[in-house]
Amino acid sequence: MMRKRGKTRSAAALLLSFVITLTACSSGAENTTGSASQAGTADQNGIVTLRVLVNETGTNWNTYPDSDIAKEIEKKVGVKIEYVEADANKMNVLLAGGDLPDIVRADPTQYGKQLIDGKLIIPMDDLLDKYGKDIQQTIPTVVDYSRSNWSEGQNKLYFLPPQIQADPSPIYPNLTIGPTMRWDYYKEIGTPPINSTDDLLNVLQQISAKHPATEEGKKIYGVSMWQDWGLWPYIIPFTWITQQSAIGSSDLFAKPMGEHRLINVLTDENSNYWVAMDFYNQAYRMGLLDPDALTMKNNDYMAKATAGQFILGPATWAMGDFNAKYAKDGKGYMVLPVGKQAWSGGVRPVGWADKSYAISKSSKYPEKAMEFLNYIHSYEGARTLYSGIEGNHWNMENGKPQLTKETIEMKVNGGDAWERTGIALDQNLIGLGGSVIDPKTKTPVNLFSTEESMAASSTTLEKDFSKHYGASYPGEVVSKLVQEGKLQDENTPLQNMTAEEIIQENTVVLPVLNDDLLKLETQLKELAARTAATMILSKSDEDFTANKQEAIAAFKAAGADQLTQFLTTEYSKALQTAGVKQ
Repeated sequence: MMRKRGKTRSAAALLLSFVITLTACSSGAENTTGSASQAGTADQNGIVTLRVLVNETGTNWNTYPDSDIAKEIEKKVGVKIEYVEADANKMNVLLAGGDLPDIVRADPTQYGKQLIDGKLIIPMDDLLDKYGKDIQQTIPTVVDYSRSNWSEGQNKLYFLPPQIQADPSPIYPNLTIGPTMRWDYYKEIGTPPINSTDDLLNVLQQISAKHPATEEGKKIYGVSMWQDWGLWPYIIPFTWITQQSAIGSSDLFAKPMGEHRLINVLTDENSNYWVAMDFYNQAYRMGLLDPDALTMKNNDYMAKATAGQFILGPATWAMGDFNAKYAKDGKGYMVLPVGKQAWSGGVRPVGWADKSYAISKSSKYPEKAMEFLNYIHSYEGARTLYSGIEGNHWNMENGKPQLTKETIEMKVNGGDAWERTGIALDQNLIGLGGSVIDPKTKTPVNLFSTEESMAASSTTLEKDFSKHYGASYPGEVVSKLVQEGKLQDENTPLQNMTAEEIIQENTVVLPVLNDDLLKLETQLKELAARTAATMILSKSDEDFTANKQEAIAAFKAAGADQLTQFLTTEYSKALQTAGVKQ
């Protein structure tokens, strides 16, 4: 039964607001001034400011330009890094203009053709020989893969992805994506089991009744979302229950864990998208959905999250600075180990390919850009970005790097002091996965990723969470549940595979769409976004069912099946070419 709330907008007003916002975002006119698209400069001391175009919003890097890590990069490489954020619309405007920042962080399967054929980025091969010795040592296989797959047939190096990790980590990290809930609130109501989205809604309703407002008097909502990351809020947050992961650069297709088939999320009634539609509609009708959920941008969402206005979020990093602010108090958000699948990372033989780095032709300092990319892909650079600076945050003891007690305490206490270190401030900026072993010290580059360090550096909140599940740190909670068969993760399907099969399995990507299909995909995404508003604001089960059938018919009429047929056929061919058993 829907509970009335004084500030809840009508369905018509919400839908109108969403359409207006969607139209405004589609114009791509905001934040596209010339200064935002110019490459970097050098100061009188020869320090080069490299501007990095990132295809996302809500990053933290620019918030701490003088962090310890930023200063160390300046010391080691002679560069300062400055982000230029862009949503999809701004990205397209900048690419059309051609005057790009020094480095572009983007998906080569989505933007590679435009960047390469338009001569907007340069091949790195010559620069790699002169300034990329560490890259040649740490990730030679990825360099070869990039030349073969991300160069539009030129067999040149244009893209380098971050977070490359060829082997599964023997130690489970703390979960960062999944049902991310105020742990203190969840514990207060007795941590009832959550095995479905209905269970989750019931938990939100119980907590909402107990906590209608923050201590500052701001309204608390069960759940919300943001609208400037495409269909992200309807795809990623529900893997925990559907076991469907996004694949390639398309929001419209997912792959069930352990299977070799694609799901069109718009036409498959059991997809992440439709699970999301049902969940958000139920939340709306129960009075749990933030009225701004259909119009809000990521930065505004983060501000509300930092103020503690949400009970549930999709990821720990999506909850603003709340955990950092209240780490000492034991209050904050944790990813609950519930449902069917824990998103723990898995292996990444070609890294986070959708966030690959390329050097812009507009840059006046391509050599410095290459030196920077070499640094973040080196053992030394990765360890620094994950763990801090030698002699300050950690020291060598008996040939092994050891975090200082002060650094561990700083992480435990959180807050502004910790964030100002810049340690792991943006993991997309780190070339190697945290569990990659430095051959010189035989230790992982992320010094916080050992069992000893993870237990020692757990915050009051994390310790309370872990103790509840009979573990010493949150990652161990997941490890135990996976071992007991109560949860699966990305590594579960890999258990019976050889190393070669794992690489084959994880280097097959969706084929690149031609211009006509790309246009079709864009139109379907826009239709899906508009449809989401209608679905979520359905007034009853009967309305929802009718709207759903009408929507699926509309998706098919708009060419969804045509896109499915092409990608399914081409993906099957790619699997066959890679030698993957189907």
